[in-house]
Amino acid sequence: MVNWSGGALPGPPLQKMKHVLVLGCLVLCACTSARLSHDEARKKIAEIGRSNLVPDAIEIRRIVSQTDTQAIAEATITLAFQFKRDAPNAEWRIQAVRLGDRDWISLDEILAGINEGRRRTTTDAMRKLAEAVEKYRSSNGSLPKATDIVGLTDILHPKYMSDLVREDGWGNPIIYAVTGPSAFRLVSHGADALPGTRDDIVVSSGSTAGQ
Repeated sequence: MVNWSGGALPGPPLQKMKHVLVLGCLVLCACTSARLSHDEARKKIAEIGRSNLVPDAIEIRRIVSQTDTQAIAEATITLAFQFKRDAPNAEWRIQAVRLGDRDWISLDEILAGINEGRRRTTTDAMRKLAEAVEKYRSSNGSLPKATDIVGLTDILHPKYMSDLVREDGWGNPIIYAVTGPSAFRLVSHGADALPGTRDDIVVSSGSTAGQ
């Protein structure tokens, strides 16, 4: 969960705003047998991307759950946002973001990184879904009789897959289609949500390809 509420450096054509980034469900692997402390969580967050954040820029709100190997921390991080507009009367837009004392990062670069992460997550999830379909076929001699992702996962979960996977990383339903007597295809339309573009992610009977 990320909440944006402004933030920029002063100076024309920049606009002053306070910005707080709320990181929800930040998973930190425990490196020792001890429970994760607020200080350890703050230290790990400060090291993200070698940002060299100062301690005052990070506030650990709470550690909401822990096991011996994982912990979830909620934190706020102060960022700087650079604003720009093409003319004095034009609308302001975000041009770049800075974390800690690092160089400015363009918004396009940040969004590209986010989409790449979502693509990897979606591909992994679709592979697990395809493996569950294969398990069902091995056990029952045929593919699941479903016309959409909801019907498919109702059949597969929880017997053939432990995690319920229905949407891609952009919040759109994964498409399931039977393409032959023993063949199927799973499709995500990716970041642009448009069919038949290079953003598409396709898993066909266990094999993965990007179109």
